[in-house]
Amino acid sequence: MITLKDVAREAGVSIATVSCALSGKKAVRPETYTKIMDAVEKLKYIPNYSARNLKKKPAIW
Repeated sequence: MITLKDVAREAGVSIATVSCALSGKKAVRPETYTKIMDAVEKLKYIPNYSARNLKKKPAIW
């Protein structure tokens, strides 16, 4: 499974930069965005929605 860490390594940027670019929460430079999207395509990165949902929603016991 390809992770954000793999995409970051391929694009030569930090994991936080990849996260910001893919989520759209923070702006990144157009050149950086292009590098990240090229890495996403090359590695065939698919977001793990289950992991994302676990992080966003607090556990209800």
